[in-house]
Amino acid sequence: LGPAGTVSRLHHDTYATHVWLSQIRGRKQFICFAPEDTDFLHYHGDNECDGRTSLFDPAAPDFEQFPKARHARAYSVVVEEGETVVLPSRWWHWAKSLTPSITLMRNFVNEVNMQEHLRIQERARQARLAKERR
Repeated sequence: LGPAGTVSRLHHDTYATHVWLSQIRGRKQFICFAPEDTDFLHYHGDNECDGRTSLFDPAAPDFEQFPKARHARAYSVVVEEGETVVLPSRWWHWAKSLTPSITLMRNFVNEVNMQEHLRIQERARQARLAKERR
């Protein structure tokens, strides 16, 4: 639920999950990048549990500050009321509400990303245990 102009900065979701986003009310623009473009997106955060984020703004690209981003291929879509967009694991996405919006979303795993999801989950569990021992 959000007003027009609400932005979700460029990121991919946690634990190597897929995501679907359904537009219940309003319209939302998504700009997406394939996982193969990760090295061009100036991401920060190596913690796969938390996903990765980038300060690069694909809606107003600053190629002087983010020169590698010139090599990334953007896919843009406007999701209308009643439509759903599905993004596979590790697909980068930036979103902006073009109108007041209600969006329902859910992360999920299936046979395609289950092994990677479990590997990251186990690594997170091990990190928590190591932290507790300190």
